[in-house]
Amino acid sequence: MNLKSAREEIEKIDLEIISLIKKREECAHLIHNAKKADNISVVDKNQRETVLKRAEEKAITEGLNPIYVKQIFSVLIEMNEEKQKSL
Repeated sequence: MNLKSAREEIEKIDLEIISLIKKREECAHLIHNAKKADNISVVDKNQRETVLKRAEEKAITEGLNPIYVKQIFSVLIEMNEEKQKSL
């Protein structure tokens, strides 16, 4: 694979990641409705820790730096919490 092809592949992957982030954000609306029905706070520290631990474990399994992966997932969680707060 040459440089141009590799960059094109990265671009495709980046666009897929953005689509998945959008899909994840759309789930925030469903989660918001469920939390509202059950009178649960938007911020769920236990769930946050569960998600971060799962991401860390998967990162290690995949040979990725778990610190960076946890940072990415922290941002994703914050995005979802902000989305839920705005609903």
